[in-house]
Amino acid sequence: MLKELIEYIREGQTGSDIDNYLDSKYIHLTDAHYDQIADAMSQGELSPKKASDCPAERFFLHFSETILFVKKSTQEQRSVYDVELVQDTNDSIEKVNESEVKNLAFVSFTINDDYQTTLTKRTSTSKPIDEQEKQQAIQSVMPVLRGFMNAISD
Repeated sequence: MLKELIEYIREGQTGSDIDNYLDSKYIHLTDAHYDQIADAMSQGELSPKKASDCPAERFFLHFSETILFVKKSTQEQRSVYDVELVQDTNDSIEKVNESEVKNLAFVSFTINDDYQTTLTKRTSTSKPIDEQEKQQAIQSVMPVLRGFMNAISD
């Protein structure tokens, strides 16, 4: 999935060289890490912080069937981070010409200092998903992203 996410970023960001970011930290959250973040957030062990308090400039965050590429925004003043998401949309894998093909959804969005999201419009050659599916994908990852960013801000 990481390879497909990198291709999606290359395709949609003309003038931006993803190769400059391939040295970014890659963090893979196991199910146990995922549960720890969720527990810490729900029990108030992680104090809420602004997105701008996060010290990371850019990173890949991989959990479950999702990979996010998160980088500080340099384009828009309202947004603090730009996020590129790839997510396996179901558990089944299609067979095409004897090769297994995952059903991947790609979504681009920004987050502001209060972790409010704004969908980024972009054209892509990847399988299109509708606006509602994009919003569902964003909402499914935001608690983990926010928890992770709060945790590394301590």
